Amino acid sequence: MKKIVRIFVLVLSILFVLCACQSEQPEVVPEYNPSADGSDLDGLELVWGFSMSRYNEGVDNVFGYIPGTAFADQALERKKAVESDLNCTITVDNDSSSYVIGDRLNASLASGSRLYDLATCDSSILRNLVRGGGYFIGLSSLLDVQNTDKWGTPSMLQMMLWENDLYGVVPFAWPDLLYSTTGHIFAVNESLISQLAQTDPREYVENLTWNWDKLEEVLEAYTYQDAGRTIYGMQCHDAYFAMNMFLSNGVAFSAYEDGKVVCGAYTDAGRVALERARQIYNETCKDYIYPDAHTNDGSYLVNGDVVMLVTGHGGLIGTESALLYQMDNIGVLPFPQGPNATPGVYASYYEQIAYTTSIPVNTVDSQAAALVLDAMFEPFEGLETKDDIADYLTDQVFFDKRDAEIFIETIANTEYGFFWEGGRSVIESAVSGNDNVSTLLESQESIYDQLVEDYLESHYAGRVAVYGE
Repeated sequence: MKKIVRIFVLVLSILFVLCACQSEQPEVVPEYNPSADGSDLDGLELVWGFSMSRYNEGVDNVFGYIPGTAFADQALERKKAVESDLNCTITVDNDSSSYVIGDRLNASLASGSRLYDLATCDSSILRNLVRGGGYFIGLSSLLDVQNTDKWGTPSMLQMMLWENDLYGVVPFAWPDLLYSTTGHIFAVNESLISQLAQTDPREYVENLTWNWDKLEEVLEAYTYQDAGRTIYGMQCHDAYFAMNMFLSNGVAFSAYEDGKVVCGAYTDAGRVALERARQIYNETCKDYIYPDAHTNDGSYLVNGDVVMLVTGHGGLIGTESALLYQMDNIGVLPFPQGPNATPGVYASYYEQIAYTTSIPVNTVDSQAAALVLDAMFEPFEGLETKDDIADYLTDQVFFDKRDAEIFIETIANTEYGFFWEGGRSVIESAVSGNDNVSTLLESQESIYDQLVEDYLESHYAGRVAVYGE
C-alpha cells in the first residue's frame, strides 16, 4: 500500500512540474507556416525600403543600380530567383534619397507600425537608431557575419556595431555599390609620372616601400616648373590628410590600451602619426602641396596642375563625371604606411557608407527577413571572389589590375572616423595649424573622453562581442 502511495505521489509531482513549466512558456503563434528547414516562407510578403547612394540621389534605382544596366538586370533576376526559391514576395520601396527612407523608417519605428522588413540606406541615417537600442534586430545570430567578403569587415561596419551585436551589413560582394562611396585614396596622373621619368608609384606598393619617407621623397620629385607655372606633387584637404595619416600607422579610432577603450589619437602610435602628418603638411612638404585647392575638386588633377590627389572613392568612380571617366592614364595608391602598421595592410576612413542594410524590430519576421537578405546578396555569377571582382574592375573601370586590387584593399580596411560626432575636428587641427600635437591633444582631452564615454566604448564592445579582440 505504501509503495502504491509513493508511486501515486511521484506521478502527481511530475504532472505538477510539467504543468508549471508549461504555464511559464508564452504561447507562440507563428506569422507564417514555413517548412521544417525554414526555406519555404509560405507566400510571405516582405517590404524592402532601398535608397540610392548620395552620389546618384536624383535617379531611380534597382537595388542600388541604374535601371537597364547589366547589374540592375542581374539584381532583378536574383530577386525573382529568391522569391521562387523561398516562396515569398519581395516588395521594393525604391527612393532616390536615403533621407526619405530614413524618415519613413523613423516614423514607423516610433509608432510601432510595420513599414519595412528590410531597410537599406546611408549608415549615417541609421547610426542614431542603432545607438538608441531596440530599433533593429541583432544580426550575428541570423547571418554568417564572419563571412567578411560578403557582409563587410569589422572596420567597415564599425558604425553598425553597438554593445553586444551587429545591426547592419553591407553588400560587399556586389560590385560598384560600395566602391563609389567608401573611403579615400590617392588618384595619380600617370602621364605626368612618365614625363618626369619617375618610377611608377604602384611599384612601391608592390615591394612594400610605400611609407611616409617615400611620400616625402616623391612629393619633392613630382613638384616642378612648367612654362612658368608650378606643378605640385599633391593636392589634399587637410582633414583628409590628417585622418588618413592617422590610420596609416595601424591606429583605429577606437583602440584598447592599458585595460580601457581610448581614442586612437591618444595612443603612442596615434600621436606619432599626427605629429608626422603635421610635419609633412606644414613643414617638410609644404611647398609641394597645392595651396587653397577645394575639397574633392578633381579638376586640378585632370588639368595637370597636380600629380597626385587625395579623393573620396566617390570622386574617383562615383558618377559619369568622376576622374576615371575624364583621364586616359590614371592610377591609384593607398595612403603610405607608418612604422606601426602591418606591412601591406592599407587603411582608410569613412564618414558614411551607402547601402547599409538593417532589419527593423517591427518586421513581420526577422528570420524570414534574414533569409531573404542572405539569398539576395550572394555574389553574382562569375564574381564570386575578390580576384573575380578585381578582374571586372580592371576590365570596366581601371587601367591596371594593381589599381583594382588596391581599391578593394583600402575599402576592406576602411574605419569609421566619427565625423558626425565631431571626432575629426581635433585630428584635423593637428595638421591645419602649427601647434604641438601633444599640447593640442591635451587641450582637447575632455572632449575625447566624452566621445569615448558616449560612443567609442559601446561601438568597441560590439566589435569585440561579434568578432573578438
